[in-house]
Amino acid sequence: MANEFGNAARHAKTSTAGPWTRWKKISRVGRCIKFIESYCRSPKGVGHGQLMKLGKFQKSWLEEALADGVDEAIMPTPRGNGKSTFGGAVAVWATFDDDETGAPQVPIVATTVGQAIRSVYGVAASMIRHEPFLADRCIEFTGIATPRVYVPRTEASMFPVSQEIAGLQGLDPSFAVIDELGFLLPEVRTALTTAAGKRSRSLIWGTGTPGLDRINALWLLREQVFKGEAPPGLVYREYAVPEDFAVEDRRGWPIGNPALAEGFLRESALVKDLGSISRALFEIFRMGRWVEGTTSWLGNGALAKWRALTDPWEIPKGTRIYVGMDAGIVSDATAIVIVAERPDGRVHAKLKLWQPTEEDSVDMEEVKDYLGELAVHYKLGPESIGVDPSYIRSIVMDMERAGLPVITVPNGAAHMAPIVGDVRAAIINGTLTHDGDRVFERHILNARAKERPQGMVLAKDKARSPIDAAIGLGLAYDRYRHKKKAAGVFVGSVG
Repeated sequence: MANEFGNAARHAKTSTAGPWTRWKKISRVGRCIKFIESYCRSPKGVGHGQLMKLGKFQKSWLEEALADGVDEAIMPTPRGNGKSTFGGAVAVWATFDDDETGAPQVPIVATTVGQAIRSVYGVAASMIRHEPFLADRCIEFTGIATPRVYVPRTEASMFPVSQEIAGLQGLDPSFAVIDELGFLLPEVRTALTTAAGKRSRSLIWGTGTPGLDRINALWLLREQVFKGEAPPGLVYREYAVPEDFAVEDRRGWPIGNPALAEGFLRESALVKDLGSISRALFEIFRMGRWVEGTTSWLGNGALAKWRALTDPWEIPKGTRIYVGMDAGIVSDATAIVIVAERPDGRVHAKLKLWQPTEEDSVDMEEVKDYLGELAVHYKLGPESIGVDPSYIRSIVMDMERAGLPVITVPNGAAHMAPIVGDVRAAIINGTLTHDGDRVFERHILNARAKERPQGMVLAKDKARSPIDAAIGLGLAYDRYRHKKKAAGVFVGSVG
């Protein structure tokens, strides 16, 4: 091993490449299977410590994934079907096998580096560590900042990497594993597939279970496949229990779980989960089904509910408007949502968003100028701009001094729960409309329900897109709802 400073505790042997160099006449698929079954030991589960014996479904998948002309191979399965072990073994092969495109580069991509290490990379590194023939021919770096496996003979490297877009675009993978596509943003897959085009041959290997929503890389790719719009060079195989089988019907379980027939998944594990987790989560994680609304604040069918409200409308100048602002200067977006009542009594919402970049934070002068323009072109009544003052109190004071009718809304459950309840009812009852802005949609659908004694509030997963527009919508709709009250439901100040 080596530490984070690169000081090797064991020198890798470089004089012999290994028996696999004599397998040149064997097909690429044959070399992969022979390598895995000769050198890769399962670090966990059934067969722990023994050389792997690939199942029929895994071998047939390798035939598809490693075929000529394939750039991307995606195989979602329910949990327990050996995704991490299988992916880790193939990654080890890709690291040690000669690659005609040059030094192999094998990144393992997950939401965070830690997640990659806990899943596929950790499995792959363990396989190498416990097989002396492999361990003696590489150097493993275990430093926190630089974990990787390096093969001196071919200058190959295998390493974990997070889903940060900037880091992915600098890669040059010969073989890349994306773990849990159903929990990664679509931009992650795009960044990796474009990075992979630098070689004459490279392969993106994607795995995962269905996500908890439909704003993720796996769902969008799946949509393309089922619409007949799959990109060239993609092979896709999905394992899931068909919808016509009831959750309790064990006859359907093997259809979505090929590991049951192969003997490395116990049916008793599914039986246990059936009685201990929610029906929706059982369908997602054990049956491979897409169940929407398991954590969304809009409930089941969240995407359909929001899109049903699409009805573009240009708010006429001079209309009375109500504004909600959720500001994030450095890392989060700044969202301003304006709402106005339509002639038919429905309320229309529009989004203006500022997104910080790696180089620049949000220019709050630009944001204040936009609010000033709204005051010029539309009618703003008393306390008609609701603002979360967190981190921007000085900016709020500037807005008040400029004469903008600002009211500050404390970011706590006692204040936010009624706001969330009101705007959620408007969405579900169809009394709200919007223009169909996909950025707005993503923020709305990213919002998660978080129950508090005072009621539901909104939260986000750390790895997901911001929910600033959802907060902004709530604040704007609250100003509309309480327009006839002198001070609304909050104590604020008017400049």
